[in-house]
Amino acid sequence: MDFFSRSEVFGIVLLFALAINTSAVLNYDKELQEVKVYFFSPSLKHEEAVESFEPSPEIDLRRQLKVLIHGWNADRNHVSISPIRTAYLVQDAHNLLVVDWSKVAYLSYPTARRLVLPISNIIGNSLAKFIQRVGIEHSQVHVIGHSLGAHIAGNVGRYFKGELSRVTALDPAGPLFEFESNDAVGPDVAQFVDVIHTDGLTLGEDIVRGHVDFFPNGGIAPQPGCEVLDIVTLHGCSHFRAPAFFAESIQLPNNFIACACSREEIYRKDEICLPDVRETSLRECVAMGESLDPGVRGTFYVRTSRVPPYGLGQHTKSSEPSV
Repeated sequence: MDFFSRSEVFGIVLLFALAINTSAVLNYDKELQEVKVYFFSPSLKHEEAVESFEPSPEIDLRRQLKVLIHGWNADRNHVSISPIRTAYLVQDAHNLLVVDWSKVAYLSYPTARRLVLPISNIIGNSLAKFIQRVGIEHSQVHVIGHSLGAHIAGNVGRYFKGELSRVTALDPAGPLFEFESNDAVGPDVAQFVDVIHTDGLTLGEDIVRGHVDFFPNGGIAPQPGCEVLDIVTLHGCSHFRAPAFFAESIQLPNNFIACACSREEIYRKDEICLPDVRETSLRECVAMGESLDPGVRGTFYVRTSRVPPYGLGQHTKSSEPSV
C-alpha cells in the first residue's frame, strides 16, 4: 500500500535536501583532497591507489578499463556499488578502477551536489595521468556511476571531451537536477551513453539522458520487490535496483531483454513492449546492461523479477511479477 504519492515523496526528499544546507559552498578543499581512485584485480591481495600502482606482468593492459563511481552517502565498499565490482572481479575480463569520494559524499546532499564538477575534475585528472602512464587508450575506458555518481561519471567523460568509449549512468540522481542542468549526464559525455532508470521522480530522474535509456518496470518506484522496502529505506530499494541489474548483467549478459517503446507506452507498461510479443510487434529488442551493443539508440522497456536473479530473459510476458 502506498502511503505517499510519488510527487509527495519527491517533494519530501527535495525539501529535506534543501533544509540540510542551502548555504553557498565555501571551502571543502580538505574533503576534495580525499577523493581517491583505486586499482582492483583478482591478482592483487588488496586494492592499490592509482598514484602508486605499477602494473605487474600478469595484468593485461589491453583489456577494457572499467571505472566505478558510487553515489551520495556511500563509499567504494557500499552495497549499491560493490556487487558491480565483485561481478567484474569474478569475471576477470577487464581492468578495474574504483573511485572513493566518500569524504564529500557524506556531506549534506546539496553540498555534494554542488561539488559535482570539482569531484569530476579531480577524478578526470587522476584517470588521465593513470591511462597516460600505463598506455591505455581513451577507447578502452568505460565509466559507470550510480545516482549522484552517474552525473559525476558524465562529467568525467566531459573532462575527456567525450572521447571515452562509454559512460553508463545508473539511476542518475534527481533532486536538484533539472533537464537543462549543464553538469548532468548527457549524450555528449562519451561515444556511447546508456542509462538505467529505476526510481524516477524520486531519488532518481526519468529524464532521457543518454543515447539509449532503459526504464525497467516503467522506471519508477516501486520496483518489483520494493513495495515495502521503499517505505523503510526512503526509496533506497528501488534506487539501488539499477546497479543490481547492471551487476547481474555482467555474469548473465542476456538476462534483461528490453524492447524499444515510446515513453507513453513505457508509462502504461504496455505488453506490446515485451520480448514475448516482439515477433508480432516488430520492435527492436536488446540486452540491457554490460553487453549492450553501442549502436543501440532510443528508449526501452524491460520487466524484471522481484528477487534475484532479476532478469527474466526473453520470457517476460508469462513471468510477469505480481505487485
